[in-house]
Amino acid sequence: MKATADLWNQITGEIKSQDNEAGLKLFLNAIQPRGIEGEKFVLEAVNEICKDWNERKYRILIQKVLQENAPPLQCVFVTRLKRSGPERPQQLGLPTIAETPVIETVAPPEKHRSVPRGETQFNGKYTFDTFVVGKSNQFAHAICQAVAKNLGTMYNPVFIYGGVGLGKTHLMQAIGQEVLRQNPKAKVAYLSSEAFTNDFIESISGKRTSEFRAKYRKKDLLLIDDVQFFGGKEAVVEEFFHTFNELFQNKKQIVLTSDSPPKKINKLEERLVSRFEMGIVADIQAPDLEMRVAILKRAAVDCLIRVPDEILMYLAENVTDNIRVLEGAFNRVVAYAGVVQRPVDRDLVDHILKDFLRENTPGRITISWIQKRVAQYYDIPEGEMTSKRRSQNLVLPRQVAMRLTQMLTDSSLSLIGEAFGGRDHTTVMHACEKIQGLLKDNADFRQEFERVTRYVNPQGRT
Repeated sequence: MKATADLWNQITGEIKSQDNEAGLKLFLNAIQPRGIEGEKFVLEAVNEICKDWNERKYRILIQKVLQENAPPLQCVFVTRLKRSGPERPQQLGLPTIAETPVIETVAPPEKHRSVPRGETQFNGKYTFDTFVVGKSNQFAHAICQAVAKNLGTMYNPVFIYGGVGLGKTHLMQAIGQEVLRQNPKAKVAYLSSEAFTNDFIESISGKRTSEFRAKYRKKDLLLIDDVQFFGGKEAVVEEFFHTFNELFQNKKQIVLTSDSPPKKINKLEERLVSRFEMGIVADIQAPDLEMRVAILKRAAVDCLIRVPDEILMYLAENVTDNIRVLEGAFNRVVAYAGVVQRPVDRDLVDHILKDFLRENTPGRITISWIQKRVAQYYDIPEGEMTSKRRSQNLVLPRQVAMRLTQMLTDSSLSLIGEAFGGRDHTTVMHACEKIQGLLKDNADFRQEFERVTRYVNPQGRT
């Protein structure tokens, strides 16, 4: 097995080959190896924000290096613990992290409650306690709290709709976790419509339809995200229709989310529309300024840091799209401040978010803006827009971004290729033709592409 220092040199070399010197410097200032512990290669971060930011950005690259080790190791990120002794063995010859952070820490908030998960995996951060309530979501929040306390008896089904990143998934998971907290033996299923569809298809091919039906029709609580994707899938809709009926008749709770109200879901059968509307339909709107500030204050508390109120207000005034983008901008600023050991002030925010703040004002859409927004929509690292990796979950978003760039900017194919990691114009042409073919032949993809386009260009700018 290679020594810690050798592995670390390989890791930093891999990052240097994929990122610029500035990116490598930020990484080295924020992360250092603690060592090899069993089958784990433990990396230690300055703080929680730096840990999360670097983990999202570099985990894949690091794991690639560790898998080539004999035996393979798993990458684990942790937050630095205060020690009375030396920071770490000096014989490694590694750069050290500054001892005194400029960002002021605050007392830790109350720990998130431990929630039994059963068959379903939930994100422990998505609870009612961490959900920020405002005018835009208070009705949906109240309904979900009532449902969690009275499954199948008060409001059934519950249908929540709204745009990307406004809190629908947070509320869904909060219901599930609260139900399991009250009754660890409750039978809860939380999944996306895509996962339900795939499970159904696999049950048919494996001749396990009876198992599939028993799996979902015996639940106390069924939570399904993004039901708009059921539109046009006749066999799946038929199966879900009967699942819905059996659960409803047995007074089992059903909670659904979508990006639009039931009647506006394309190609959704009327019998499902009527069932979705027979309970409570609640929408979630974009957060107002007051709520955005409250969200940022909560994020600061969760990160154990103190950020001046005027900076939180500045961020809230300039980042208006949705909660996910707002939190992402905040995390980016705090991570950078922690790495370079600078206070969070207006100059720092303007420096870190200069592209975002410029592109978020009226004007022409840029390639970097399109890359950023498409990556956010598909929940992938922004750096994958320019990477050479070709896994399917990365190729399609990259091709979508190229096509949108062709549509929304006056950039040539060569310029687009250069902006997407130095690709040639024929690659861009192929990507655009591939998207055009999908738009012509696949109705589901047409809907998805329209949603991505609205997300990239909500004001209809050109």
